[in-house]
Amino acid sequence: MKVKFNIDNQLAGESAEFWLKKMTNKFSQLGKELSGEQDTIWCSYDDEIIPVKFENIYLIQVEQEQTLIYDKTQSYRYKGQLYQVKNILPHNFLIASRSAIINYQKIDHLEVMDGGNINVIMKNQMRVQISRRKIKDLKERLGL
Repeated sequence: MKVKFNIDNQLAGESAEFWLKKMTNKFSQLGKELSGEQDTIWCSYDDEIIPVKFENIYLIQVEQEQTLIYDKTQSYRYKGQLYQVKNILPHNFLIASRSAIINYQKIDHLEVMDGGNINVIMKNQMRVQISRRKIKDLKERLGL
């Protein structure tokens, strides 16, 4: 039995077709990665390397030249740069500043500060300041 395996990355305008004798987990994972359907990012926590699901991520931020990924209660170190993370994230992430990316589905509320600055309060109570250049993007994404 042969299995037809299609990979379609509409964002990049590319596609591929494979004929396999058997669909394995490795081919399935490869298909997700190539089609932009990756759902985890590998990070380090203490002495372990663990996958963190995109749906659990609240904030990705650079602090002291390290890329940190925050979920509800923990922070994890990512070996790569912020722009590398940005390239694999799904559409529900928004660039907040040069050093931060937020999951807009994890926003609890916004605080409008003096001078028009906006702080985002995440559902885990983390505060993220939105850069002036990104306020318009945030408002559009939230429908404001």
